[in-house]
Amino acid sequence: MDRILAELNKTPGVIGSFVVAADGIIVASDFATELNDEMMGALTSSIINSTEKATKKMEQGDLVSFIVETDTNKMFFNATRSGFLVCVANPEANLGLVRVEIRAAAEKLNNVTLGVR
Repeated sequence: MDRILAELNKTPGVIGSFVVAADGIIVASDFATELNDEMMGALTSSIINSTEKATKKMEQGDLVSFIVETDTNKMFFNATRSGFLVCVANPEANLGLVRVEIRAAAEKLNNVTLGVR
């Protein structure tokens, strides 16, 4: 997992990435700055759970991915077998490129979970 996150973090504009399980536990993390894993896991889990509930109530199917943009950063969320892959990027990051790279990383994480190389 660490290698996959490090590879994702080479994408221009990406600040860091991590995988958070459904219970809010950070499974893997690769950030240049120190993260408060417990707080970040709980907060991102809350965002994911709220978004999942909303999409289900609107009968829009299963949540696969979404982006949260703030005035300081962009957060990309992509479902994996291990939980959600979360990628934080600066405002100048190319949305399309980061989406392509996070989907590729999510697929690699799913293959690692299944034991596929």
